[in-house]
Amino acid sequence: MTELEMLYVFFPLEQRDAVVDSLLAIDDLSGFSIVTLDGHSRDNSQFDRLEQVVGYRQLCRVEVIVNKLLREQVIVQLRQCRSAKTGNNGYRYYVMPVLESGHL
Repeated sequence: MTELEMLYVFFPLEQRDAVVDSLLAIDDLSGFSIVTLDGHSRDNSQFDRLEQVVGYRQLCRVEVIVNKLLREQVIVQLRQCRSAKTGNNGYRYYVMPVLESGHL
């Protein structure tokens, strides 16, 4: 059995459409979820003035269940998405094992 992982990627809200288009271009990807959230950070030097005043930046988080090979493909796609963006609003990600999954 293929070991599954949950890939979480955080990215700027204004990149949402580009991320969706990029992920939809991956044929082997069965689906994904995107959540909008308020990101708080001690390192807020890259925040614009409004974000510094309110204390957070609006971000999106994409969640996708993948195997290792598909994870690498998704990261490559999103890296290309990121390289098209100017400024220092990088993407961040982490991976966690999926112990079990199924449909109820």
